[in-house]
Amino acid sequence: MIKIDRNTDARIKCYKCGNQYLMDMMRMDPNGRNLVCRNCLERKNVQKEQPKADAASQKQETIMKEYFCKACKYNFSRAKHLSISTCPYCGSGSIISKGSTARIIADAAKMKGDF
Repeated sequence: MIKIDRNTDARIKCYKCGNQYLMDMMRMDPNGRNLVCRNCLERKNVQKEQPKADAASQKQETIMKEYFCKACKYNFSRAKHLSISTCPYCGSGSIISKGSTARIIADAAKMKGDF
């Protein structure tokens, strides 16, 4: 067994860039399989952040509409362009779409007699 002293300048080759660094510069890659230098990890994080911002903007473009089933009290949302006529949970047709506060109050007043 080889004994390595803590103060030894052991250099390890980075899996990504191939350069050799001291152990304190090395980290495990996100997969947990290989040692990667901090520089490569920081570059990868910067590259990941940009696509996430693009994906977030795409999600914001898809406008969701909220629904409520009066039969089973199930709340759900679907893309606004989809036409919903039955509850995906219980299959009943007593669905109302959620909207402004005034609409919610009016719907609650209508439902008051359903209980």
